[in-house]
Amino acid sequence: MSPGGRDDTIPAELEKTCAQEAIHLLGTVQAYGFLMVVEVASGCIVQVSAGIMRHWPGLADAAAPLSRPLSEWVATADDTQALDLDSLPASRPVQLPWRPRFELTQPQEELAGPVSPQWECLGHRRGEWAIIEWLPMLASPDEQQRQNQVFADFAGVIGRLRRSEDLDAFFRDSVRVIREVSAFDRVMIYRFLSDGSGEVVAEHTASGYQQKYLGLRFPASDIPSQARRLYLTNTLRVLADVEAAMDGLVPPLLPNGEALDQSHCMLRGLSEVHLAYLRNMGVRATLTLSIVCDGKLWGLIACHHHAPRTPPHQIRDGMRQIAELLAEIANMRIEALSHLEAVGHRLRLDRLLNGLHQALIQDGDITTVLELWLPRLLAAFNASTLGVRIGTLACVGGPGRREGGTHQILDEVGARLGLQDQGPAVRMWDELLTSKKRALMFLPEAAGLLLAQRHDEDIIFCFLAREEVVQQVHWGGEPVKHLVSLPDGRVRLEPRRSFTKWQQSVRGHSAPWQQAEADALQNLLRILSEVNKLQMNRKMQETLHWRAHHDHLTGLYNRRAMEDEVARRLEDGQYNTALMLLDLDHFKKINDTYGHETGDLVLQQLSLRLKAVMREFDLLARLGGDEFMLLLQIPHPNAATALTLAERLHQAVATPFDIKGQQFRLGISIGIAIPPAHGRSVSELLRHADLALYQAKSLGRSRSVVFELAMAASQRDYYLLERDLDEAIERNQLSLVFQPKVDLISRKAVGLEALVRWNHPTRGENSPSAFIPIAEHSDQIIRIDRWVMRNAIAEQAQRHSDGLPKLPIAINLSIADILSPNLVPYLTGLLAEYRVPPEALEIEVTESCFMRQLAETRNVLRALNDSGISTSLDDFGTGFSSLSYLRQLPLQCLKIDQSFTHSMLQDPNAEKLTQAIVAMGNALKMKIVAEGVETREQMNWLLAHGCHIGQGYYFSPPVPPGDLQQVIERLEVRLSA
Repeated sequence: MSPGGRDDTIPAELEKTCAQEAIHLLGTVQAYGFLMVVEVASGCIVQVSAGIMRHWPGLADAAAPLSRPLSEWVATADDTQALDLDSLPASRPVQLPWRPRFELTQPQEELAGPVSPQWECLGHRRGEWAIIEWLPMLASPDEQQRQNQVFADFAGVIGRLRRSEDLDAFFRDSVRVIREVSAFDRVMIYRFLSDGSGEVVAEHTASGYQQKYLGLRFPASDIPSQARRLYLTNTLRVLADVEAAMDGLVPPLLPNGEALDQSHCMLRGLSEVHLAYLRNMGVRATLTLSIVCDGKLWGLIACHHHAPRTPPHQIRDGMRQIAELLAEIANMRIEALSHLEAVGHRLRLDRLLNGLHQALIQDGDITTVLELWLPRLLAAFNASTLGVRIGTLACVGGPGRREGGTHQILDEVGARLGLQDQGPAVRMWDELLTSKKRALMFLPEAAGLLLAQRHDEDIIFCFLAREEVVQQVHWGGEPVKHLVSLPDGRVRLEPRRSFTKWQQSVRGHSAPWQQAEADALQNLLRILSEVNKLQMNRKMQETLHWRAHHDHLTGLYNRRAMEDEVARRLEDGQYNTALMLLDLDHFKKINDTYGHETGDLVLQQLSLRLKAVMREFDLLARLGGDEFMLLLQIPHPNAATALTLAERLHQAVATPFDIKGQQFRLGISIGIAIPPAHGRSVSELLRHADLALYQAKSLGRSRSVVFELAMAASQRDYYLLERDLDEAIERNQLSLVFQPKVDLISRKAVGLEALVRWNHPTRGENSPSAFIPIAEHSDQIIRIDRWVMRNAIAEQAQRHSDGLPKLPIAINLSIADILSPNLVPYLTGLLAEYRVPPEALEIEVTESCFMRQLAETRNVLRALNDSGISTSLDDFGTGFSSLSYLRQLPLQCLKIDQSFTHSMLQDPNAEKLTQAIVAMGNALKMKIVAEGVETREQMNWLLAHGCHIGQGYYFSPPVPPGDLQQVIERLEVRLSA
């Protein structure tokens, strides 16, 4: 039992559920006063506290007032006015000028005794119920005098508090003034912290009592959440006597079956757990006021007394004013100081970031600048590690301990991003080391993390990490409940070691992040993102500019950049130069044989060799393919000097090119034009240098030629011929001639070859060797090929209709037509149109066709064979002849080039080669045709060595179709004689 004879134990179930206890619905009233509940609509009393019998003279039954009008039991002070229940406030009770009508139960003369107390009436409403509370006003004359003096000086007290210099001084002055006004033994200001616990920030005691709670913390469980919610609205609470038994309500529930809501009752009873807590602290009476700042419970004013105490209305009202003033000034001072500190911190961070921004704009390399500024950034943010991921930019730096690589750290931190946040966002942690689940594996010492993110095509982010700060916290006793279980199922709450100071080391936390730091980190991310975009745009522009002016393979100037630079120099009158066009001899064979990758490596090595020969003021460009352009500065340019410099280029190329273990010996052909004699513009110089280059190639390649005016005349002839050829088909200037193929055994014609001729109106008849290269160069060759096909098939149809012998006609096709997508359909369509069988047609291709596009050529030849058209290889032996190609291609005939036929009887090597070709063709079971047979001796040699078909002027020159049959008959007679 307690010293007052009260049971100091509570049920175990109550202790377990106290955190959820509905403390505003306890249904108890403090015994020093009494309570009436009135139905506002009827004005009748529906509920009273059981202690009314103790305070109401002569009342024998607490239920006596129930269902009776309030006006029978209560009157106004002057007995003239009605009792107004409708205007009562819904929250804070107000003092009412009402009195209890004790004369109902006791004669008036007995009520006038010297010990009869005066009663203070308080009233408020809770819905349809009016709650009327009666508090005794028992004050000694000395106390009355003291209270009167306090309130006479109250304005001065308020003014003194407003003049406090800083927040700590204000708190100290406040508790001193509150203790003077309330006359309680101990007054404390208790501030709530962010984690829910509280700390005593000011304490003042009466003489004879020592300070013992200043600076101590109390756990959040000391004031449960439902109590904090209640304290936001009921801002002043009085407990007159901890040891006094609480009165119940009669009846326990309201007429509607609900418990009375005592949220704002001054006489509201307290939880047994709370009472046990106060007893453990040695407190007998308490007065508690809420300090509410911006709608939030900032703290409490707690007044403790060693004896029962009931502060009168004026004291309570004065205390309320002091609490509100305390909240107002505390809010202003805290906000002002916090704002001042935050503004200073924000300004320092802004200055730092502005300097960083300038440095980034000037330097442009984010990684380099961040590394240089990292110490200042970490110091300003009080951080140990900084990390950034923006697109391909990824970096982590700082002295903080790291267990993984940059990307591992960024991936781990990035996993904490708010992926649903589309706009800028900042997330913060300051307790990472309080559990393994929260900790970062690759930043094992990071207790705090500040993470800023933005959405820019993809999520970008940067972060700061802080190390652990070990805090030493002093508690008012060890923050755990000490329970002593009793045999009857009840428990006793033991004092927490008498609330003596208990020190705890709080680990796992970092210093908390401030909003200014979160904003600054978001600003840093924005700056880095913008600079990264500028840097990427600058690099992209530089790349695009470089690509627009350079060749991507060699890194040299391209045609556009070279022409612009040459034009600029010519416009400035810088004629001390020589313009050279350079072409790599037989480069196409390297591409065709070894592939374009090898060809590209050759071009790269060539560009390096040319640059090694050039001087810094010379210019070099790759125009395309294997064509290069050089502009060499020469003090007094002339042909001899230009040729001397060109010879240095030949020497640079003379050394074999080593490509993937293979060596290539290559030469270059150079055409030279010298301004101003050969032109004053880029186009003139290029045209003339190109003519000189063409001349160099015509003279056998691997040489240099300076432009001469005669070359321009030859070029004009070429262009005129090309122009006229473009109109030859429309003007019906093309014609076909046919040359027979003869079986050397039977001496009979066994086939024909169709050859095209151009009958120019002024130049006369042109052989194919004169205009076919022009046609191939100008892309007119397909039109000519198609004309040849149609007219050759038409001639074959005419021969059939005339009843002439069926001799297959061979047609030569270019590589352009072979690779055209509709060759086979076109040919088969012509055959069907003229009703000519496919075996009456033969297609001849040269080695250059399959040397360029072997697979495509093979597919076309196979399609022709499938259509019934035979195929043959023309001019065999003049190119990269290979048995492998012959084996892979679907060919039925092999034609020996006329150069072998002409020289085989004079040159033993040529004879051996011809003999080998014939043997190879026979081995492959191919028909062998020798071109260029001009003598009987050649015919006899071919027949003797296994070649059974010949073609050439010995038999017949090409003749028009009208003379063809007569020529065939004559040669057959001549050969059989």
